[in-house]
Amino acid sequence: MEKYKAKLLENIRKQLQSWYKGTEEINGKELYKFLHSLAGTAPTIGMQKIGDAANLLMKRYMEIPGEMWSTEAIQQFLSPLLAVAYDEDSVDFTGEALSKKYAPEEKDLIMLIDDDPTLLIYLKDELENEGFTVMAFTEGKKALKAFFDLDASCVIIDIHMQEKSGLDILEEFKRYTNFRFIPAVMISVDDTKETRMKSYQLDADDFIPKPFDLDELIVRVRRLVTKKKNMKELIMLDELTRVYTRKHLSPSFLRIAQQMDREHQPFSAAMIDLDHFKSINDTYGHLTGDRVLAGFANLLKQNLRTGDLAFRYGGEEFLVLFPRTDVNTAKQVLNRILNRFMEHPFESDGESFRVSFSAGVSAACLAEGLENTVKAADHALYKAKQTGRAKITAVEALGPVEAMRKNLRFAIVDDDPIIRTILQDLFQSSSLNEKFLLNVQTFEDGLQFLQSDWHLKDPHSFSFIVLDGMMPEMDGIEVLKVIRSLEHQEQFTVVMLTNRTSEEDITTALKLGADDYVTKPFKLAEIESRIFHLIKKISS
Repeated sequence: MEKYKAKLLENIRKQLQSWYKGTEEINGKELYKFLHSLAGTAPTIGMQKIGDAANLLMKRYMEIPGEMWSTEAIQQFLSPLLAVAYDEDSVDFTGEALSKKYAPEEKDLIMLIDDDPTLLIYLKDELENEGFTVMAFTEGKKALKAFFDLDASCVIIDIHMQEKSGLDILEEFKRYTNFRFIPAVMISVDDTKETRMKSYQLDADDFIPKPFDLDELIVRVRRLVTKKKNMKELIMLDELTRVYTRKHLSPSFLRIAQQMDREHQPFSAAMIDLDHFKSINDTYGHLTGDRVLAGFANLLKQNLRTGDLAFRYGGEEFLVLFPRTDVNTAKQVLNRILNRFMEHPFESDGESFRVSFSAGVSAACLAEGLENTVKAADHALYKAKQTGRAKITAVEALGPVEAMRKNLRFAIVDDDPIIRTILQDLFQSSSLNEKFLLNVQTFEDGLQFLQSDWHLKDPHSFSFIVLDGMMPEMDGIEVLKVIRSLEHQEQFTVVMLTNRTSEEDITTALKLGADDYVTKPFKLAEIESRIFHLIKKISS
């Protein structure tokens, strides 16, 4: 029966390729005939969900007028059926847009650093089966660079690696995590007292000798992840900047807004963002970036008035609540802080530099709530950024305001039309649209992608590429080499789609600079969760 299922999926792919490659519109009768065939054949060979999906779409087809269909309309119409065809366990088919079925799941992220590809792939698979998201690294240097961008719940490091000792990586890692608790687990074939002692002296949180019992390793990792979660719940102040964490923003806003409402007092809020912070990290390193954040937060606290509250909103963004303060007064306070901050010198390797910030101020009140207040302040911040930075912009009146969104480009490069269609729909309709202006394009192979010059356009926007490792014209590895040779290659986040057996391809992809890999067949919910973790990296 399995060979008939494979044959059916292959026939679906061929039909889609035929439609997608054509330049003319498709006659609706062809579409109906295609669905009718699936509705009859799929249940017969044990693919009941595909049959149900085809039946539902046949009924929907009868409700839609028009005989000719564009390629785009066909893609959108068939997207839910293709999701079932690719990932039968993922949905109970109701005919809704694909991405509406998935709420992005915030899984705990494990960073895994090991240059043994066999163990790396095995551990990644097993930990992901246990509900973690795992980012794998074969090189310590790349892992340390990514560490600042990924909010990891735990790091697992192999001690004996060819390029750099895991103990050296641990030492740097702990130096970087001076302000944060991120558990580190060391694994090693060397179970001597000296190695264990050295690990603990460098502040490892656990040491697990090889060969290890997998169940025990998972229990020990989960225990540390839970410990980190519990500590995070208890912490009111951000570990680096010592201002309140975002978790305490909502109750603080509600408390102040209710009080200001009762007392008929003005209330303002400001969103602050350090200017060009990414270039500070890129130029001077993340440790210097951390010092800038801590220095700014310290100056902010020293210059706010009694009763004003500062929160770390995310990355280099801060939010300040100003009770009993109108917008103009809040703007004056922030202008005074901006001038003092720009006079403050920072140093790195003997080089001195100065930093500025931009801010947006908005009136706040109980009726509009936190969400609309943040949107208004964010909108004002955007104007400050657009008009030169190092300034404070204010909006007086609250009202319906569109949230400001960054541009984010997605390229899906895969010769499988089913994967292209379902991923395009997943991204286009996902909750990512609330934060980003998404531009999603698909390409049927690496050659078409490079010939389109997509990778050379809009070099200042963040770009995300889902890249199939095996394609007929030009494979993903060749495309990855081109991407990583570009001057603006840091703007690209690349996820490779690979076959589970291609260990060499996975190792090569990671060494060439892939940010993550996903083995086929993948679950749609899994790839979305993975994308959300990587989005943090580029949106911070």
